Amino acid sequence: MSTNRHALIRYRTIDRCLRQRNKRFWTWQELAAACGEELREFEGVDRDDPSERTIKGDLSFMRNADQGYGAPIQWYPGEQAYAYSEPGFSITQLPLDDADMAELGQALSILRQFRGFPQVEGVEKVAAKLSEALRVQKPSAPQVLQFEDNMVGQGLQWLDLLYRACRDRRCVALDYHPFQVPEGYQHRRIVSPQLLKEYNNRWFLFACDHRRHGIRTYALDRIREAAFYPLADYVEDRRFEPADYFRHTIGVSRKPEDEVQEVRIRVQPGQVQYLLTKPLHASQQQQPPESNGSVVFIYQLTLNVELENLLLSFGEWIEVLSPESLRQKIAERARRQAEQYRPAR
Repeated sequence: MSTNRHALIRYRTIDRCLRQRNKRFWTWQELAAACGEELREFEGVDRDDPSERTIKGDLSFMRNADQGYGAPIQWYPGEQAYAYSEPGFSITQLPLDDADMAELGQALSILRQFRGFPQVEGVEKVAAKLSEALRVQKPSAPQVLQFEDNMVGQGLQWLDLLYRACRDRRCVALDYHPFQVPEGYQHRRIVSPQLLKEYNNRWFLFACDHRRHGIRTYALDRIREAAFYPLADYVEDRRFEPADYFRHTIGVSRKPEDEVQEVRIRVQPGQVQYLLTKPLHASQQQQPPESNGSVVFIYQLTLNVELENLLLSFGEWIEVLSPESLRQKIAERARRQAEQYRPAR
């Protein structure tokens, strides 16, 4: 059923009117006035009542059993008004059929990819109750859609708490252990969570660190303890806008002071089509092919280790041209890697 929010509000309002016991019949003008009042309250602005054409179109749609609700709306000439011919009917009480349950099952199969969020488990329980109540047999269909399993590894037990902290703007106390900090050493931080972000099958928290007074990144698999911290006021960094913060960044390593630089790479003919069909970044541009079929691609990016790792994953198929600092970093890492494969003397 494809419709917009205003139409859904009108359908619900018309249904509520026709269900009233103290008023049996409703003219289209009365239904329009009720819908107009509901829409004005919803939008918070003054607006005209829906037109006669709109209301009668809504009534026709609601009557439709295939696309609408199959509502028993009848026109009574003597009253010059509309009413439900079946007292007690409501569009809110329509049961789900086999097709509805099949679609719900498909949606759940996608949601199950995001294990770790209790909200998903709650939705699945509701679906199970619906299926039992309606005696609808759960369809046994083969899996035809599979995501990368990003719900493995450590730290997933903190997802729900940190999600609620971001949503409800609540401070959190973290016992955080970066890789360079020895195990057993308590590294406590009071933070105001702003965003949860998944990258390369790992989850990261972006939060305002109360001691460092700025946005910091915390890998969930390095968190040892996390709990709400009511003794501090939540700090919202208004400069942190995720869409802008990561606009020129590959991965999650990003500092507010990092500058955007022009990155140029030369790609060998064997990998050109790969980058044309799957760009490394939204800023990707390319120059005309060179005589041997190689192409120079240009990006606007901040430099970080995720960018280095991505470029190194192409091996000999690409060459970093600029900036010079990135070119030297890739060359040094490639040299150290090659050293490991030299035959033992």
